Amino acid sequence: MRRVAIALVLFLALAHPRDALAQTARDLVGQGVRAYRALEYDAAVALLKRSLSEDAVGTLSTAERAQALTYLGATELFRGRRDSAALAFSDVVLLDPRYRPDELIFPPQVTNLFQEVRQATKTVALSVPPVTELRARGDRFTARVFTSSLAEVAVTLARDDGTPVRELYTGPVADSLAVTWDGFTASGTPAPSGRYILRVAPRTEAANAPPARQVTLDIDQRAADTLPWPPAPTSPALLPERTPAGPAVRSLAAGVVAAAAVIALPSIIARNSGGNDARFAVGAAVGAAGVVGFITQRPGRPLVQNVRANAPQRDAWMKRVEAVKAENANRRATLRIVIRAEPLATAERAGSSP
Repeated sequence: MRRVAIALVLFLALAHPRDALAQTARDLVGQGVRAYRALEYDAAVALLKRSLSEDAVGTLSTAERAQALTYLGATELFRGRRDSAALAFSDVVLLDPRYRPDELIFPPQVTNLFQEVRQATKTVALSVPPVTELRARGDRFTARVFTSSLAEVAVTLARDDGTPVRELYTGPVADSLAVTWDGFTASGTPAPSGRYILRVAPRTEAANAPPARQVTLDIDQRAADTLPWPPAPTSPALLPERTPAGPAVRSLAAGVVAAAAVIALPSIIARNSGGNDARFAVGAAVGAAGVVGFITQRPGRPLVQNVRANAPQRDAWMKRVEAVKAENANRRATLRIVIRAEPLATAERAGSSP
């Protein structure tokens, strides 16, 4: 019954392609795996190829695509088509050099052929985090380089216009390698904001050398945020440091007004010339009284005990101010570098150009 059902699925997929297109790529992979396990190899090949085609509905992840290709290679091998099997395994290696067939699922003849193909297929892959933020000197941006076999590579960073920025690594990679970058150029200055190309390429141009791979990085150099000033201590936390102010200004104003009135109204004092001298004398006396009132009733005097009691709070506030000054100076001297990898750039697709 299982073979009949699988044959029916295959017939429908071939006879009614529009109905087959309605199935998702993931569904087709599942049906192809079941056909492989049921030893229906012709049906398995048709379903798996359909899942990998460009017109399949939905997108397979890298792991799902590697799984489909591995089952396709195993199926072709058992159909006696070794070259087709090797081609499928080569696509797996190009897609992800880290991938290995599960030895609990696939027999030795499958895994052995896969290893032969992997050693013969020269390729590298590049994996970077989507976002990295460098906040201090010790922070690092880390990229991982993967190879299918021993390869001599150079990992470089350049501006998007090709201007070299820094060589990060040059040498052999047998399986994988972590390459780090501190955010500085070859001249020792922080990398300015802009678009950069991180590239891993073979050191030699041999015929079997792996193709170069690269990822675009958007680098944003930012100044660190500064801290606000601490609020100054105020009442009621602080004790009053002066006595209440007296009516000094009012005393002075009243004396000046009274003196002016005496001088300006001669009829009140006298009408003869002697009266002039008298009214000036009286006006001067009234004005002097206002000045005396201003001096004797000057604003509040310092309260020494309260000033001393407030001193620890003021000292603590000044220490906080100095600490903020020092921290802000450090922050202004330290730049944050935010590195963003472009979408879908953590590992290039198989067959894509570098």
